[in-house]
Amino acid sequence: MSNNKQLSREDVIKLSVSRSAENKISTAQKLSGLYNSPNISMGERKLAEDIFRIMVEDVEISVRQILSECLKKSRNIPSDIVNKLIHDENSVSIPFIKYYEDLKDSELISILNAQNIDKQKAVAQRRNLSNEVSSYIVDKCNEEVVITLISNNSANIYEATYQNILNKYSDNEKVKRCLVYRSELPVTVISRLIQHLSEELQKRLILTHNLPADIASDIIEEVKEKATLKVSAEYSSDKQIEELVHELYSSNKLTPSLVVRSICMGDLKFFEYAIVYLSNTPITEVRKILYNTQVDFVIRNLLRKAFIPKNLFPAVFSALKVIKDIRFDLKNSNSKTFSHKVIERILSYSNAEEELDKKDIEYLISKID
Repeated sequence: MSNNKQLSREDVIKLSVSRSAENKISTAQKLSGLYNSPNISMGERKLAEDIFRIMVEDVEISVRQILSECLKKSRNIPSDIVNKLIHDENSVSIPFIKYYEDLKDSELISILNAQNIDKQKAVAQRRNLSNEVSSYIVDKCNEEVVITLISNNSANIYEATYQNILNKYSDNEKVKRCLVYRSELPVTVISRLIQHLSEELQKRLILTHNLPADIASDIIEEVKEKATLKVSAEYSSDKQIEELVHELYSSNKLTPSLVVRSICMGDLKFFEYAIVYLSNTPITEVRKILYNTQVDFVIRNLLRKAFIPKNLFPAVFSALKVIKDIRFDLKNSNSKTFSHKVIERILSYSNAEEELDKKDIEYLISKID
């Protein structure tokens, strides 16, 4: 070695009998600097490790604390020394858990399973945490640790793990706020998250993730549509639904996208009254055309009269076919089941007059799912 002092067997013996914490701390600091030197010999490396083994057993916590601090940026430390450090008291183990790069996922999961919340948070703070460990944290740890994970922008998180977070913490404001300020989120997660945010946090989410104006507009519009249909689903009488449709029509919010989404979600009354207002056609005539006529062009004419774009016709026809062909009982089934049936119809939708390409199909399904 090029250092002034060589490691020797005497160093090991001296530390095994010395009661001076100051001496041990000084030696720990010296050895940690030498341990990862490219010039260290195999013999010297082994001697250093023997000294570390003595120190991790030291009764003085200050010695073990300094050792942890000194070794946290080292590499390839023997597993028995690593195991002693990560299972020591918090003041010793946490810096090591948080920064030692060579901890395996299996070791991190064993730390999480120990149910020590401070150590769990240290795991959640690690740089470049793997998708698998992030997923385990969301599954097994409490809200505080999950928030620590979300706040760690270097942590890798599967899209499915984000969805799990939203499932478990949809009403948790702290979790949602942390998600908003996370540097990266999948668009599917943003689309779902934004539905549960205040207007202020919706704006912050869009700004934080620098969404293009068209995507941001689409997401916000989708949120509004879903919220409107949720209100409609709570109404039972024709009068209540007609009043809702009238209010939307009067404020220019009765958009084709909203109207088509309603029938694809099985909200037939909303769809019927929307067509009534948009096409200026009596409700009895609308229902007769939609459900009784066997001639598609009559329905097409009604949709054109209501200013429904042609590229949305397949979604309407698919929903009508679900209603007519399998006599779907909407009262005993939920809207998700109905919409899945509509998606199946759209995927198989094809006739001589209209062929749907992949882009059209994806667009139509986005209005349903």
